[in-house]
Amino acid sequence: MSRRSAPGPRLGRRRRRFVAVAVAGMVASGALTACGGSDGGVPTINLYGSASDAGFDKILASCNEAAQGRYRIVGNLIPSDADSQREQFVRRLAAQDDGMDVLGMDVTWTAEFAEAGWIRELTGEKAEAATDDVLQPPIDTATWKDKLYGIPRTTNVQLLWFRKSLVPDPPKTWQDVISQAEKLKTEDKPYVVGITAAQYEGYVVGFNTILSSLGGTLVNEDSTEVTVDDKTVEALKIIKQLATSGVASKSLSNSQEPELFAQMQNGEAAFIMNWPYVLSAMKAANPEVAQDLGVEELPEFASGEEPKATLGGMNYAISKYSKHPDLAYDAAMCLRNPDNLLQGALDAGNVPVIKSVFEEPEFKKAYPMAPEILAELETAVPRPVTPLYQNISTIVSSTLSPPSSIDPEKTAEELKSKIQDAIDGKGILP
Repeated sequence: MSRRSAPGPRLGRRRRRFVAVAVAGMVASGALTACGGSDGGVPTINLYGSASDAGFDKILASCNEAAQGRYRIVGNLIPSDADSQREQFVRRLAAQDDGMDVLGMDVTWTAEFAEAGWIRELTGEKAEAATDDVLQPPIDTATWKDKLYGIPRTTNVQLLWFRKSLVPDPPKTWQDVISQAEKLKTEDKPYVVGITAAQYEGYVVGFNTILSSLGGTLVNEDSTEVTVDDKTVEALKIIKQLATSGVASKSLSNSQEPELFAQMQNGEAAFIMNWPYVLSAMKAANPEVAQDLGVEELPEFASGEEPKATLGGMNYAISKYSKHPDLAYDAAMCLRNPDNLLQGALDAGNVPVIKSVFEEPEFKKAYPMAPEILAELETAVPRPVTPLYQNISTIVSSTLSPPSSIDPEKTAEELKSKIQDAIDGKGILP
């Protein structure tokens, strides 16, 4: 959730959204902005992104100890949602702010930030180390024009979560999900089908998953032409169907990841499409519901067609304006080393990018759904890879909001026109 992703994304921040929101105003006003330079002669490496993850203080402390006085990493809080995060990053990087060193970037930002010259390309030994034993999809999200610009840290795909006591036979198709929910409703049992459909990046993630699973795209491979077609119409019909079916939450148009989690936690939802953090978070929030949680790969949105989950996650990039780029790289590599990725997976529900972490006994115990995650990663798809992504994302989330207002054919034409305008430089500005 994305964040985004996400975007990524970000899983720990979703669980503590109320904390990040509380400080968002302070961040925007500069109250939490760290300064560049050093602390008593020790260079300060300012990290933006991931600092609010559950248990991150332990990771930060371990890396500062491992640095042995070469540098000191300071974690800085940022807003909880990817759109606001990007706004802050863009504002400061455009001003060539040297107080930012390590950037926790949503996976959709790579092309934009690389094209703007705000982040450093990683080459040679640094690139090799950053990608060693890393799953390929996260590497792809850190790459633009065949150049590596990020250190992959976390990856993500949404799964289908459900209540086992309500759903003894997990659905294999989206229509099965709707049909089972309708049956539960007639039996006066929890029945809601939850997806992220508020006007924000998470809505784009869900739409991209449905569209990709149907074989559709929004733009061509190099993002020079819009590709909205009959597949887009079919994807819009699926969202419209849910919105008008009577089995969606009454707050569908305001649903982000925390709202979906709450719908499952409070006994309202029978199904939700959400990230892997749900299990660890539910164990803390409602152990009884956690015991009843089932999970499967996403259902087929077209019968016989393998679903394609949208990639989330986060990469660490090194700011072009950092006064200590080599130290910043070392700090980022420590923050995402295998031990710390395992810690983040256990404490914050962050899905690691390093293959060997998936084999750790502690990880296997905490992530019984790891096979489903890995299976989805094999066919996962990115959102449009383009410096114009923010414009396209904003167009999609606004044009499709609220879900109940969608007119599939008309909305598809509107998407086609607006996205082409953005490609031609006539669209909205970020």
